[in-house]
Amino acid sequence: MLAETFAELTGVPKIDAVALLPVIAPVVALLLILLVDAIRPGLRTVTDALGVSGLLVAAGAVAYLAQDGQDRSTACSSGFVVTSGQTGPTRLPESLSPAQFGFGCSYVVSDLTLAVQGIVLLGALACLLLALAGPGAKDRTAHHTLLLATVAGAAALAGARDLATLTVALETATLPVIGLIALRRDAQGAQAAVTMLLTAVASLGLLLLGVGLLFLATGSLYLARIADVLAADPQRPVLVVAALGVVLAIAGIGFKVSLVPFHLWTPDTYAGAPLPVAAFLSTVSKAAGLTAVVVLLGIGVPTLHEVWAPLVGVLAVLTMTVGNLVALRQTVAVRLLAWSTVAQAGWVVLPFAGAGASRDSVREVAAASIGYLLAYVVAGLAVFAVVVLVARHHRAGEEHTLQAYRGLGRTEPVAAAVLAFALFCLAGLPPGVMGLIAKVVVLRPVVHAETWPIAVLAALNVALALAYYLRWTALLVSPAGTAPPRWRLRPAEGIVLGGAAAGCLGLSVGAQVIAGLLPGILH
Repeated sequence: MLAETFAELTGVPKIDAVALLPVIAPVVALLLILLVDAIRPGLRTVTDALGVSGLLVAAGAVAYLAQDGQDRSTACSSGFVVTSGQTGPTRLPESLSPAQFGFGCSYVVSDLTLAVQGIVLLGALACLLLALAGPGAKDRTAHHTLLLATVAGAAALAGARDLATLTVALETATLPVIGLIALRRDAQGAQAAVTMLLTAVASLGLLLLGVGLLFLATGSLYLARIADVLAADPQRPVLVVAALGVVLAIAGIGFKVSLVPFHLWTPDTYAGAPLPVAAFLSTVSKAAGLTAVVVLLGIGVPTLHEVWAPLVGVLAVLTMTVGNLVALRQTVAVRLLAWSTVAQAGWVVLPFAGAGASRDSVREVAAASIGYLLAYVVAGLAVFAVVVLVARHHRAGEEHTLQAYRGLGRTEPVAAAVLAFALFCLAGLPPGVMGLIAKVVVLRPVVHAETWPIAVLAALNVALALAYYLRWTALLVSPAGTAPPRWRLRPAEGIVLGGAAAGCLGLSVGAQVIAGLLPGILH
C-alpha cells in the first residue's frame, strides 16, 4: 500500500519484481560471476554453476508465472498528471483512462511474453552447455556474462510494450553477441565481430528513425496508445508518417532476423564465430528479432497491415528463396546452416503476409510465427549439437565440410539418427512431423488471405530446401567416408543432444502444441 501511494504521489512507476524475475535472474547471475571473478579468478566450476543457475531460475520464474495465471504488468504510468501552475499531481477524471491520456505499461506478462522467454531460455541453456568444453568459452567470465546479458535483453523484449523499452531491450539482446563472436580470438573471429558491429549500428539507426517517426505521428511511445491513435482514423499526413516509420523499423529489425536484403552479415559471422555462438545467433538472437516484429506489428500498428503485410510477404519469400538457392551450393557445414537460417527466417515471418484488419487475424499470424519459431529452435539446436561434436573430433575442426558426415551412421549411430531426424524436421518431411505442421500453420494465414503468389512461392521453397537437407542426410548412411572416429560424450553435450532429440520427438508426436501454442498472445 505504501509503495502504491508513493508511486501515485511521485509519479515513479511501481515495479513488480515477480513479473520481471525472468529478466532479473540472468542479470543477478552475471553480477555474481563478475564478483566471483574479481575475488578469485579461475573458478570455472563456480562460474559455470552460476551461469546455469541463472538460466534455470529464470526458467522456473517463467513456469511460475505461467501457472500463476494472473495478469501482470509493471513500470506503468499512473493516472496522475502534473499541469502547469499546480504544485502537486492531480488524478485524471474517471472518464479518461490512463491509456486514453497517453499513459500505459512498459512491461506486460502475457502468453506471448512467457512463450518467447521459454524459447529464449531453452536455446540459451543449450548453447551455454555446448560452449563449456569449446575454445570460445576459455574465458568463462567474459563468455557467461555476455551470454547472460543477451538473454536478459531478449527476455525483456518479450514483455516490452513501449517503443523505448523495445529498442533498448533489442539492442541489449544484440550488442553483447559481438563480444561473444570475438571470443574466437583470431583474424576470422575479429572480422566476424566487426561485421556484426557495423550491422548493429546500421540496424539501430534505421530502428531509431522508425521509432522517432512513429512517436512524431502518434505522440506516444506506448504501443497500445499508438494502436488507438492509428485506429481513430487520423489525418492522412499522420498515417503517411506512421507508415514510413513502420517501414524503417521493419528494415532495422530485418537485420536482426537476417531478412534479405539485410542478411549479408549472416554467413561470414556464423563462419567466424565459435560454433556454440553460431547456434546462439541462430536461436536466441533469431527469437529476439522475431519478438520485436510480433510486438511492433501485432500490438503497436495492426491497423497499418495494408502497408506492412505486403512488404513482409515480399521480404519473406525473397529471404527463403535466396537462402535456399545459396544453401544448395554450400559444402562447409556451418555455412550451409547459416544460409539455412536465412531461409528459415523467411518462414518465421511469412504469416504476417496474411494479416487482416481484425484483431483475431493478427493474433493468428503472431501465434503461427511463435509456433514455427519453437519448432525451428528445437530442431536447430539438435543439428548444431551434432555439428559441434563433429567439429571437436574432426581434423578440419569448425571448417569441416559435409563430407565429414559420410558414414557417420556407422561410427556414431545415435548422433547420426538425431541429426537425420532434425534435418527432416527442418525440411518438413515425415517423420519430422513437427516441421510439417509448423509449415502448414504458417501457410494457413497466407492462404486464408488469398495471397496466392506468396503461398505458391513458399510451397516451391519447400522443394528447394528438401534438396540440401536430403543430400546431407544421405551422407550419413553412405558406405565410405572420413567420418570422425567414435567419441565419448561429455555430460553437458549429452544433455543437449538428448534434450534436443526429445524435443523434436515430443513436438512431432504432440504437434498440436505448435498449432495452439498461444491463445492469448496479444494480451
